[in-house]
Amino acid sequence: MLLPQIDPIDQEIIRLLHDNGRMSYAKIGETLNLSRVAIQKRVEGLIADGIIENFTVRLNSARLGKYISAFFEVRVEPRFVEQAGNALAEEPEVISIYQMTGPSTLHMHALLKDEEALETFLFQKIYTLEGVVNVDTHMVIKRFKQGTGLEL
Repeated sequence: MLLPQIDPIDQEIIRLLHDNGRMSYAKIGETLNLSRVAIQKRVEGLIADGIIENFTVRLNSARLGKYISAFFEVRVEPRFVEQAGNALAEEPEVISIYQMTGPSTLHMHALLKDEEALETFLFQKIYTLEGVVNVDTHMVIKRFKQGTGLEL
């Protein structure tokens, strides 16, 4: 598979969109001294090449009533990893979930309303899954950085 070329202009477009995903093509064009149409074609090319996967918005979870941000290391018997991962991925509290190297570990981030919701999530949604052996829970105290993807 041939990797797409990212020239300096595309890199700058990506940087501008990374900083402000709502920046208009016209404003990007003005910044880079290119036309809106030229920017649109380049962004469409970056999307077609799979470099830009989607445009999103970062929400303030506390302002939306989700005061607990927690990470979970869920150890699962190897034969149940896929099943448990898929089941947990369906839970609305789960922001991200990954299968990690190590002893059949799922690494998961969830946002929850309060301690009671955390307890319910642990004991009614995680520990009830077949094959779950152990869960380590880590609550976020302070965020120093939160990425939105790869930075060039």
